[in-house]
Amino acid sequence: MLVDDDPSILQTTTVILEEEGYDVLTCSGGKQAIDKFNDSVFGVILDINMPDMSGLDVFEILKSKNHYIPIIFHTGYDEREKRIDIRKHFRPHAYVVKGTDPEQLLDTVAGAVESYKNIVENVKLNETLKERNKLIEEFNHTLEDKVKKQVEEIQRTSRLKRYVSPQIAESIISNGSDKYLINARKLLTICFADLKGFTEASESMEPEDTINLLNEYFTEMTKIIFTYGGTLDKFIGDGILVFFGDPINFEDHAERAVRMAIEMREKTQELRKHWLEHGCNIDICFGINTGYATVGNVGSATQLSYTVIGHQVNIAHRLQLEAKAGQILISPRTLNEIKNIKLETEEIKNVKLKGVNKPTDVYNVIRHTNVT
Repeated sequence: MLVDDDPSILQTTTVILEEEGYDVLTCSGGKQAIDKFNDSVFGVILDINMPDMSGLDVFEILKSKNHYIPIIFHTGYDEREKRIDIRKHFRPHAYVVKGTDPEQLLDTVAGAVESYKNIVENVKLNETLKERNKLIEEFNHTLEDKVKKQVEEIQRTSRLKRYVSPQIAESIISNGSDKYLINARKLLTICFADLKGFTEASESMEPEDTINLLNEYFTEMTKIIFTYGGTLDKFIGDGILVFFGDPINFEDHAERAVRMAIEMREKTQELRKHWLEHGCNIDICFGINTGYATVGNVGSATQLSYTVIGHQVNIAHRLQLEAKAGQILISPRTLNEIKNIKLETEEIKNVKLKGVNKPTDVYNVIRHTNVT
C-alpha cells in the first residue's frame, strides 16, 4: 500500500514498485488508506505530512488493525532530530526521505515484505501448534478418562471375581450395571459346606500338608461353585459359605445350590481316595436354606466383606452343623423352590436346630433323578 497526497510522488513511486514486481494499492490520503487497508497488504509506504490526516495518526490506526504490518515512513522530513523523534515514538519499520536513491526505497520495501512474510508464516504456525496442542490436550483428557474408566472397570471386575465366576463378572461389567454388590434384602439360597473330621486329621498333619490339602479342596470346590453361578462369600477355616440369587438373580437359585452341593460331594469323594492314603478320614457335609436375607458390604472403612446375614443364613448354618459326613441337609423351603429336577431325598423329622424354637422337618438329598 502506497499512501501519499502528492500525485506525482504517488505515480512515480508506483511505477518503480510495479517494475520490481509488486502489486501496489495506491491511496491519496490517510482516510482512504484506512478504508482500503486489508489482509492482502504486506507493507505500507506512508507519507507523514498530508492535508486530510497526519501520517502519524494513520500509522497508529493501521497498527491497531494489524500490529505486525511493516510501515515505512516516506517523507520530506529530512531533519535528523525529527527522524529520531519519530522513530523513538512510533517505531516504524524504516524511515526513507523522499528524493533519495530509489534503490534505497526498494531495498527497504523488500526487507519489510520478507520480514512480514516470515511473521505471517510464524503466526500461522503458532495457530496450527495451538490447535494441535488443543487437540492433544483434549485427547489427553479423553485418554485420561478412558484410562480411569478402564482402571475402575478392572477394579470392579477384579472385585467381582472374588465372589463370582470370571464369566459372570465380565457379563455384569459389560452390561454397564453399577447396581451390584450393594446392600439389599433379597430372596437367596444359602449353602454352608464343611469338612467333617478335618480338625482331628489336621492335628496329626504337618502344617504344609494341611495347607496343601485345603488349597486342593478349595480350588476344586471353587470351580464347581462358579460353574453353577454361586457367589463365594468366604472360606471359614475348612468351611465354605456360598449363596445364590445375587448379584445375578437366578430364578432357579435353589436348584443350582442343591446341584452344586451334589457335585461338590462327588468331587470330595474323589479327593478322599488319596486323603485316606495319608490317613485323613475327611468327608464333606452341607446345610442349605432358602429365604430372605440381607446382602451387602460389611466391615470397616479399610476392610470390607460382601456377605449375607440374617436368620435364614443362621438356619443354613444350623443345618450344616446337624449334617453328618456326606449329608446334604436342605430346608422345606428349599425343597419347595426346586421345580426343574426331581430329588431323591430322605426326610428327617422333628430336627431341633439351635436358635430355632420349634423342631422342623429337614431333608437329606440322596441324588437328583432327572432333569425336566
